[in-house]
Amino acid sequence: MKIEFLTQDDPLYVLPFFEEFVRHYSDEFEILQVSAFPTMGKRSRSQLLNELRHLYGAQGLARLLAGVGASRCLGLLPRMRGAGRYYSLAQLSRTYGISCQKLGNPNEKEFIEGFRRRAPDLLISVACPFILKKELLGIAPLGAVNIHHAPLPRYKGMMPTFWQMYHGEKSVGVTIHYMVANVDEGDALYQDALLIEPRESLDHLIRRSKRHGAHCMARVLRQIQHNSATRIPLDHSKGSYFTFPTFEEIREFRLRGFRAI
Repeated sequence: MKIEFLTQDDPLYVLPFFEEFVRHYSDEFEILQVSAFPTMGKRSRSQLLNELRHLYGAQGLARLLAGVGASRCLGLLPRMRGAGRYYSLAQLSRTYGISCQKLGNPNEKEFIEGFRRRAPDLLISVACPFILKKELLGIAPLGAVNIHHAPLPRYKGMMPTFWQMYHGEKSVGVTIHYMVANVDEGDALYQDALLIEPRESLDHLIRRSKRHGAHCMARVLRQIQHNSATRIPLDHSKGSYFTFPTFEEIREFRLRGFRAI
């Protein structure tokens, strides 16, 4: 089965998914291309840095920025297959012979035409920072699927791991679902949960859940490939939607005893 990933160029929280998936499953599925778009899409860099500073604090943000800087330098170096760590999506892709392209917007005509030419059987969104339009969603014959790290229909929208911790959940969910025009509202294909460890930080939990999600995705892809996938309609009248937390909500997150990093 030929697949194509749409994601964002994020070496901190998205790369762990791809490290796990490519390392274990790149021989099982034909990855035509990984298309990486700007982190957080159209969000300005200044706005993003300001939000991250409030969420992680000055020292936490400095740690994240140092990680990004290291990825830009170390990601240029050659790595062997099966390495314990990769520093960028481009480095990982080069190592495994996968096309990785940094692009602007997946809904633009140029990208859609290229997607048609590559002709994947299935489109997969992993933290793609854009709402994909109907034209793109309808191209791949097996459809388009997305992985969302929450038990949909609850916790739709942004920062689902933060909000599950904020509300005192004992575990974080993962939902792999078909994509439709409305965000996070397609039928589910698979749902699972991952227990939150005592005193676990948001930073650690996101990375751990991304790696877990890679194995969940492989399970679903096998079902789609063998025509054994089961669609699970979701009751969206019981759903909830969240955006990036406000400064007051971030403060409350800390007061409830949670750590971002």
